[in-house]
Amino acid sequence: MSERRYVFRAIAGNGRTMTQMVEAPTRADAMRLAMQSGLTVLDLAEDTRGGASSQKTITRDHAILILRQLAVMIGAGIQLLEALESLAASLPGSEASARLRETAQALRRGDRLGDALERALPFYPPYVYGLIRAGEASGKLARVLEEAAQQLAFERRIERDVLNALSYPAFLVVSGAASVGFLLYAVVPRFATMLENARTEPSGLSRFVIDAGVAFQANAPMVLTILTAAGVALWALTRTRAMRNAVSQLGHATPGVRVLLAARQRTAWSRVAALSLDAGVGILDAISLGAGALPEGKLKAALVGAIPALRAGRGIDAAFQDAGAVSAIDASLLRSGQRSGALARMLHTIADRHEENLQDALKRLTTVIEPLAIAAVALMVGGIVLSLASALVGVYESIG
Repeated sequence: MSERRYVFRAIAGNGRTMTQMVEAPTRADAMRLAMQSGLTVLDLAEDTRGGASSQKTITRDHAILILRQLAVMIGAGIQLLEALESLAASLPGSEASARLRETAQALRRGDRLGDALERALPFYPPYVYGLIRAGEASGKLARVLEEAAQQLAFERRIERDVLNALSYPAFLVVSGAASVGFLLYAVVPRFATMLENARTEPSGLSRFVIDAGVAFQANAPMVLTILTAAGVALWALTRTRAMRNAVSQLGHATPGVRVLLAARQRTAWSRVAALSLDAGVGILDAISLGAGALPEGKLKAALVGAIPALRAGRGIDAAFQDAGAVSAIDASLLRSGQRSGALARMLHTIADRHEENLQDALKRLTTVIEPLAIAAVALMVGGIVLSLASALVGVYESIG
């Protein structure tokens, strides 16, 4: 079932009404996700204003550029409406230009920038709109826009680093699979003919490889069609929330990948929470925005689960540690930050520490994956060569 976009209004911990968006296959699933945010949900409705079109036509790099350009112009003293219209004029004929003009029209009707952007440009993570609302209220809009752009750029950079780290192993595996396919289609059947003429019956691995090669050559179009269809179906499955959750669970259960994902998520929530506090957001709303930067999983559930304890007056370090959201080291930093009034700075420190762990985990993963990919290719090609060599030895022995 395809994902749909829903908008819900909710009351935050400080009594302020806020609007957020969630993606879910059904309204019931959307309501469940909204309730998990720890906010008091007032209403929820499906968004039918063309968010999907925006996602398809505005790239993530372009979306980051929009925030960064707005931050520069507003920081230079340009009025918000003028900045939006100038940025729209610099992108003539694009979807981004139309969305920016829609945002400007909403501001003329009296809407706040955070609400207008959430309706016109709904592809940003929920915390971006929360930060923008906080920046409007505190008079730090230019700074908040720049920090939101930096956070999005960081997340984008991490994704690219992961893809770059996986590109060479993926190339090795694809090349190995192509080599195996060529051997099975063009080489193995010739050995089968030679063995048949020599009236020799191979056994074991040789028999399996030769039978596989003959079958592949005879049914190559059908096999390739099935593999292509399976690839398309797998790609379609990755677009669903259920599949993404399953992949996330698999990643969190895989050694090496688990450390990488945990470091990335802890970096993201602590950085967003720190930026929220810097922008003047209350601690409960900052934690909610930080949790909103995470996918569904244990860490997000732990952060949301700590909010009731915080409302009850429990210290942030104890509430988070009891919920399993932070380590003992992070808890001590939070305790110090709460006592000294420098909680935002401590959250930045936690984010920096986990970012270093993230980079180290990525290097270790790359160091392990490349030899594994080489070993996998060597096993595939070497197995075929060994089986053919064994069959050839059998022929020479029968002749001798």
